[in-house]
Amino acid sequence: MEYNSGGAGPSHNHMMGDDGSYHLVCINCRYADDYSLEDEEDGFFSCRQCYAIHPIQVTSADPTNEFIPTNTIASRRIRTQPTIPAPNNKLRRNPAASNNRRPTQAAAAFDDDEPSEPRDFAIDDAGDGPEELASRIRLRYVCGMQLILQQQLEVLMERFHVGALICDFAGTIWLRWVHASMVFDEMWARQVLEEYEAEGRRRRIFGLLVFAISRTFDIYDDMNVSRSCADDNKPDEAAAGEQEDAVADDAMGEQEEDETLSGRRDRRKVEFAFLRSLRKMLPVYSTLSVSFLACHVAREAVLPTDIHKWAIEGKIPYIAAFTKVDELLEGPSSSMQGCSLDARQLFRPVRVLGPWQLETHAGSIALRIGLRLPSVNFYEIARRFCMELALPPDDRIIRHACRIYEWALPAELWLSANPAAIPTRVCVMSILIVALRILYNINGHGMWEEICEERRNASGSSASPPPFMSPDGGGNNEKFGIRELLCTLAASYDKISVGHDYMTDLQSYLKYCKDVIFTGISCSTVEEDLIEMFIDLYKGTEDVHRTEPSQCHVEEVTNSNGINKRFRDGTFVQASSFSSSLQHDALQLLKSEMLDHGFHYMPPRKPRKSDGYLRYRRRKLVGGFVYVAHADYYLLLRVFAKLAEVDVRIMHASVLKLERRLACIEERIERSLNTLQSLNDKDELRRPSE
Repeated sequence: MEYNSGGAGPSHNHMMGDDGSYHLVCINCRYADDYSLEDEEDGFFSCRQCYAIHPIQVTSADPTNEFIPTNTIASRRIRTQPTIPAPNNKLRRNPAASNNRRPTQAAAAFDDDEPSEPRDFAIDDAGDGPEELASRIRLRYVCGMQLILQQQLEVLMERFHVGALICDFAGTIWLRWVHASMVFDEMWARQVLEEYEAEGRRRRIFGLLVFAISRTFDIYDDMNVSRSCADDNKPDEAAAGEQEDAVADDAMGEQEEDETLSGRRDRRKVEFAFLRSLRKMLPVYSTLSVSFLACHVAREAVLPTDIHKWAIEGKIPYIAAFTKVDELLEGPSSSMQGCSLDARQLFRPVRVLGPWQLETHAGSIALRIGLRLPSVNFYEIARRFCMELALPPDDRIIRHACRIYEWALPAELWLSANPAAIPTRVCVMSILIVALRILYNINGHGMWEEICEERRNASGSSASPPPFMSPDGGGNNEKFGIRELLCTLAASYDKISVGHDYMTDLQSYLKYCKDVIFTGISCSTVEEDLIEMFIDLYKGTEDVHRTEPSQCHVEEVTNSNGINKRFRDGTFVQASSFSSSLQHDALQLLKSEMLDHGFHYMPPRKPRKSDGYLRYRRRKLVGGFVYVAHADYYLLLRVFAKLAEVDVRIMHASVLKLERRLACIEERIERSLNTLQSLNDKDELRRPSE
């Protein structure tokens, strides 16, 4: 340590040059450079690399004055190992200052990242142990995940009008989930280090084996080309020497355990080992699961399909949420500054869970924390489906479906951690399908075939269907209600959109990629000009295509049944397309679609005196199940399956399972009534004798 003997701050024997300049070493970043009196500002010198204030004060213009200020002791120590500065993305180096500075050996050993704030002394993270490093990374990761969850809840309340009650449930669920994940376990850091070291030893052993095998093949190649014995022995000696070196390195590995974090490369490897363990124990997509679970407990009509769609479209913070997290986590807390991993590495999601996996993960969280879940809000979800399908405005369908729900109470209405379980929304739709079949007597009587025949005989008259009529009148009115129901469901099938907003045109897709997918990635000026040029070219070609008269031709794509199925643009011609200009048979298109989805078309059955409820069955043959259905029943299946974003066969399996449960309940009730009736008959027979 050197003490200042003059008012100019540094010792004149060691710090002052012949030309009156000062050679100062920054205590923060260890950058050394020469300074003159013209470089001082308000009596202090600032570092040209990190802009930190040197603890050297200039008290007068004459550097040889005898005025000794207080607290002007400059320490000069020799650096034994490089210190890793705290990361910061806000402060950037001044280009002018960086060009004027001299490249030194000490400055080359550090990163270009600048400290987040001016400090008198730098935090020596390289001297910290692995447990301190693990605690910093863990604290930053958990706090960032909680901020992402908080942003999602705010968007759900403000944009999608979800009740504020979800915040209370989400907070409790999140804290229990963090506790159950064992992230803050005391032995977590040691376990991760042990696994990291074991993996390193396995890699070294595997490398030795690969090297030994490769050298063996090299020896055989040398023998085949008839090299000399001396030349053949050289590779063996080299291989033996390298193996001895590898064994010596393994022997010295235990002695160098304390120096694992001394190098920058080893430190980064250990950080990523901690990060991989955290992302496995507390994955990023668990925030979406907690948000959906909070909505489920709060009895909100929010489905997993909604969470999935909003997350993938960027309407709720998930894919690009790490940008705001990076800003919110920047603070004076020293525990946060010790983590050199940025928010993109910590919180950038790898994938977006599908609706099925999202619901399963939410059920596993509830099971893990011991949360007793209620069933879904059947009334709100069923009412929402009826509105989306434009079903009759009266509540007769909802009332009948609620009776079936209260009567059956299937287990599929509760969230399950089983990945093979039927989703809850599919069970709600199966109850609606059964209610519609009972109310409108949809049991394969050939009503859709009659509609298609009338449309075929109408010779191109595409009149819009009349409005709904209630089936309460019975007779012809009930039959008329079935016709209107089937036509409306066929029209709703074409209106249901399962795509995303960014898929409408190229301009929307490019904006989506820029704002959501590739957010936080900066482009150079040349790249930005090139992107703008390509966008202008696309706009020009798009305007030209708009001015040209569009002619829609049908591409003759014929399958085995001789049915044209696709337009030139690739869109599928649905069975509900009644346009006579296309000359397509709606019934034949429906049969072809059933065949594509694994269903076999059944012709209408003959009318019977007692029209009971028709139950379909599936048979298992070689290669899978065989499904049979009538046309009117398949119309119900496909529109509800498209709305639920599942396969038609899954919807059919859910309906069959519900029908079996209802049949079992009816059988038990009938058995109980028969038993009660027999008991009453026995009592009546005994009374006269008495």
